[in-house]
Amino acid sequence: MNPESVVFHIPHASTRIPPEYSGDFIEGVLPDNLQHMTDRYTDELFDLGFGERIVFPVSRLVCDPERFRKDESEEMAKIGMGAVYTRGYDLRPIRSVTPDHREEILRRYYDPHHGRLEEAVTRALERTGHCLIVDCHSFPAVPLPYEKDGTRPGFCIGTDPVHTPPDMAEALVRSLRQAGFSVAVNRPFAGTIVPLRYYGKEPRVRSVMIEVNRGLYLRGEEKGAGFDQVKGVIRKTVSELPVSEKP
Repeated sequence: MNPESVVFHIPHASTRIPPEYSGDFIEGVLPDNLQHMTDRYTDELFDLGFGERIVFPVSRLVCDPERFRKDESEEMAKIGMGAVYTRGYDLRPIRSVTPDHREEILRRYYDPHHGRLEEAVTRALERTGHCLIVDCHSFPAVPLPYEKDGTRPGFCIGTDPVHTPPDMAEALVRSLRQAGFSVAVNRPFAGTIVPLRYYGKEPRVRSVMIEVNRGLYLRGEEKGAGFDQVKGVIRKTVSELPVSEKP
């Protein structure tokens, strides 16, 4: 694996609510939702000393770049958790958003972020002839009310049928299990991100999602004793991933 071919996509690490949007939210809903919904410290957990990192600059409560832009294309929009959330982790309302305000938020945050991700993938292809996207997440040790799958392994590996080579997923699972962690594939979360420009069209773009159980590295909202160990295991696992000629 060429380190210069790797792009780390980190969409949910931020707790930042820009002041101009804080008034959108119902009074008192932010602390609980930030606690439950933030992939806290994943921007540090996946800062591995190689590759390019694309980090979303604001909280997913403002805008979630991992959702489809159009609500009609996004399954989670049915419960108020599309690209612009109107409901929180417990499915209670957190704000109401007009179509014009929603579009403003998407143009300000969603579109530029996806532009940066696409540009990073393009640069990796130009540098090395291929690209590996690592979609970086964490998940709570206890399932949230909206989650249908209560499976709680140490790590969840998300794959795409087109862009995740089977040997890559197998290598991830094997390496993490050898390090002593439980691992599930596409449970409790499935899939991984690929820019639409390349999705289904460019076999040189590979992608895999790594979700880390927060119980492994957090104590409350702070880094726990396992943080450095988990980060080291991720670094070793990603750096040793095989690069296939075909996805």
